[in-house]
Amino acid sequence: MNVANIARRLAAGELHYALGRFEAVRRGYSLMRGLGHRDRGGLRPPLLPTLFPAVDVNEAAESVRRDSVAFGFDLPAPLVEEIRDFARTAALYDRGLPRPFRHGEVTAGRLADGTPAALGLIPEPRQCTAVRRICTDPVLLEAVSRCLGYRPKKLIPRLFWSFATAMDEDERRRRGQTIDWHFDVHDFNFCSACFYLSDVTERTGAHALVRGSHHDKPLRFLVGSANVSQEEVFARYGADRALVIEGPAGTGFLEDTSCFHRAMPPLEGERLMMQIWFS
Repeated sequence: MNVANIARRLAAGELHYALGRFEAVRRGYSLMRGLGHRDRGGLRPPLLPTLFPAVDVNEAAESVRRDSVAFGFDLPAPLVEEIRDFARTAALYDRGLPRPFRHGEVTAGRLADGTPAALGLIPEPRQCTAVRRICTDPVLLEAVSRCLGYRPKKLIPRLFWSFATAMDEDERRRRGQTIDWHFDVHDFNFCSACFYLSDVTERTGAHALVRGSHHDKPLRFLVGSANVSQEEVFARYGADRALVIEGPAGTGFLEDTSCFHRAMPPLEGERLMMQIWFS
């Protein structure tokens, strides 16, 4: 994304895409939304028991502010299995394929006719009761509110499979796999909750991030493409701050996705992941 494209999106009314890149704008937006607790329209935690009783929301928010990520939001096994069952039978979409397909049609990253499948996106994840339960968890919503400085008004869950398949990197990009280091600009301010719903290692498509890279972006990153080469990212922040997040099914974490992050291309097996975008 270059300056001309940013201008094009501004002309289309996407003001947040230009301004949400800047840390000062995000802080100012949080201050405005949180002033005097006047933000009455946000998501309110329901009176339900939490899935995350061990989480300290203040510590989680501080970890996100400092390191871009906070751990400890791990899901119980029955909920993981409920979502997996739903994802195995739901219609899946890959932007490179002409028709929807099912998880059972994919073998070694290919459909029965030999067509490679990169992603299997589920368009309506809230049809799953377990997904709705996670989205309304009171501790999760409170931790997100502490991260943002206000109660979020928007909540968008995404549920998708990533398949190991014989495909070059350019084709993965065309299919929507975010394998390059990049930062998100979902709104004027935002954060995400991420949950592994399968066992994830570096070889099965682990999520990777650069700790603390939501701070201090140089101007060339802010007005250029949101995708930046690994050499430039590591030169700016240091390779020692890169973190590859591996974990068993159920592993969950909060992330300020204005940090640099990427999905590692799966080399074997498959990954099922849920993200919830808050803003």
